[in-house]
Amino acid sequence: MGLRTLLESVRSALATEIRGVEQPGLTWERRLWLYRHGFLSSKDAIWDLTPGTVEQYLSDVEYRRVRGIDDPYTEALANKLLFHLLVSPTHDHLLADIHGVVMDGTFVDVPGIPETDSFEQFLERLADAPAIAKPIQAARGDEIQRIDRLDGQLRLDGRPIERTTLYETLIEGRDRLLTEHVSQAEYAARIAPDSTNTIRFLTMIDPETGEPFVARAVHRFGTPSSGHIDNWGAGGLSAEIDPDTGTLSRAVANSHSETTVEGWNDSHPETGTQIADCTVPGWEQINASVRELAGTYGRLWPHVGWDVVVRDDAGSVTVLEGDPQSVDADIQAHGPLLADDRVRRFYRHHGVLASERRGIA
Repeated sequence: MGLRTLLESVRSALATEIRGVEQPGLTWERRLWLYRHGFLSSKDAIWDLTPGTVEQYLSDVEYRRVRGIDDPYTEALANKLLFHLLVSPTHDHLLADIHGVVMDGTFVDVPGIPETDSFEQFLERLADAPAIAKPIQAARGDEIQRIDRLDGQLRLDGRPIERTTLYETLIEGRDRLLTEHVSQAEYAARIAPDSTNTIRFLTMIDPETGEPFVARAVHRFGTPSSGHIDNWGAGGLSAEIDPDTGTLSRAVANSHSETTVEGWNDSHPETGTQIADCTVPGWEQINASVRELAGTYGRLWPHVGWDVVVRDDAGSVTVLEGDPQSVDADIQAHGPLLADDRVRRFYRHHGVLASERRGIA
């Protein structure tokens, strides 16, 4: 880990900890116990951290080392444009169509991605279906915007916007990708119709066999607090998926997000649709598609969080992106990762675990 990355990690950790200083009911004795084991105090309300379980959780200190697993190819995974260019030759059928690329305040033509260099071309595609604008380098739903037309009126995140204002919005700030808005399967739309609801697959390449495996899969659903995205940190819900059957658990809310939803939920708080015991249709095909993708690029990226939208009941999916720093807090809200011996061996092999834990089988 370079000095700049280390300093950014320390700054991020301190900012998170400062936000949790006023966490009610948390004594300084408990806080110091968490620090001693490598955890920020914010995890106390999310994970089941006890003397008997603490060694089975990947700690916050260890999490800071995770991004280095995919080095030196981490940036190619984190950059959404590079990711698309690398993956599309073999798995274009799994990727969202790109309708435009904005770099340095200009629509540009990118080799391998046709018809992306014109705002007018983008508007022509927008006439048929909504689109999504997102920074080329961003994570956790930052600055994702939905663009569509309603009765001829352009809209940005559901609010009317003039053509010139939309153009200026798209060319200002960070470089952006403009992609198709992926239609989701009926089960996901029934649970949370106002957001695109993704599955996060955490995949790893077994260092002994070279085979990919799914360490955990969770289904995220948007809420009124998270808006049109499903991000857990923004107030969405997270349900674990049984890897064998595709059946969902109860969905948990993030107690540290600005959300009106609390605790564990059997059903969606707005629509009332059941989440617990819902089964993802086409699960066997979905699981196989993601593991095949992870195996194909395993030498570049042995540790990835794939964000996947299920498109229909037959198991067709679109992979929105891959995340190198993919062990978000909701992954372990459903149980400790290191309870799985394969996961423990993987992290030990890549030097992620604290020294006192590397010898634990």
